[in-house]
Amino acid sequence: MTKRIEYIDIARGIGILLVVLAHNDFAYISGFGHKLIYSFHMPLFFLLSGYFLNTSIPFIDFIKKRFNALLKPYFFTLFLIYFTSVSFDNMSFETAIRRIVKALYGAGHYIDWVQLWFLPHLFVVSLYAFVFFALVGRWNNRFIRWIALVATLGISSLFLKNFYPFNLSVFGKQYELFGLPFSLDLVLLSGFFFILGSEIRQASTENTYESLPLLISSGLSLILLVYFFEALNDFNTRTYDSYIINTVESLVGILFVLCISRQIELRTERLASLFKYFGQISLFILLFHVPIQDFWGQKINAVTGNITLSIWVGFAMGVAGSVLIYELFIKANPVALRMFGRRETST
Repeated sequence: MTKRIEYIDIARGIGILLVVLAHNDFAYISGFGHKLIYSFHMPLFFLLSGYFLNTSIPFIDFIKKRFNALLKPYFFTLFLIYFTSVSFDNMSFETAIRRIVKALYGAGHYIDWVQLWFLPHLFVVSLYAFVFFALVGRWNNRFIRWIALVATLGISSLFLKNFYPFNLSVFGKQYELFGLPFSLDLVLLSGFFFILGSEIRQASTENTYESLPLLISSGLSLILLVYFFEALNDFNTRTYDSYIINTVESLVGILFVLCISRQIELRTERLASLFKYFGQISLFILLFHVPIQDFWGQKINAVTGNITLSIWVGFAMGVAGSVLIYELFIKANPVALRMFGRRETST
């Protein structure tokens, strides 16, 4: 499917703004709001990432496409981080090499810009989804696929915490590691939402999300679930307190975002255009928002002593700064676009 579906871009735009907000001290302003965001924002991104999964191409071609889209920007961003740190921030070359080697492990615990963990993990999740459809999809029976998908979710519950942390012995030395490389230990859980995205695309239409009662009921249900249940959800730290509650909250939150995205598309062109833009450059907001947000938040707090103001300014600058980097240095630069895995026609 080559045609863009506008409400999916809008949903991705809403999702990336929630990611930026979740990565500052928003819990200081609203503990409930922070918990609400975490209840579904990562499952939302995995589901949206799987929405346009294409398994009709050869597996080797699929690997190449996913490498270019996900691992190339990951490795290039690591190069930018440590090239800048060595050149302008007095970091030693040896320290940079050590940190790069750690970051190649691809798990959030070992990455200075922790938000980057999503890219290598999404790469392996994509490959897992391709294999899943190659094995289960041969029956061409949606019911069987859904049963298998729910079964993999149940299996993931058996060992989610087994590798966070775990001990590894190498030549007699003991190492404590947090997660498998590229967060492979998380792949059944995140893969559930990724594959579900592909299934939902086939089982629904844009009309599915036009119902105002569905929008209102999903929003209220999400608020009530998060209010009455204390089940925490953080994929990066393998926190998924209740497989039933967390999964229901995630699905209800995703449904709410899809419904509100469709309403925005239908009712307000300017707001729709803004969210679509954020959705289409969500990779660059993901890559750059954390250091920009942290810098401005700390500066504003140091000058004003107003934590609430520093949080909102940091959020705004995290988004705006990422947009400026894209517009000024990447969008019109064919070399930069290629290094970030994007074509020159990318918008």
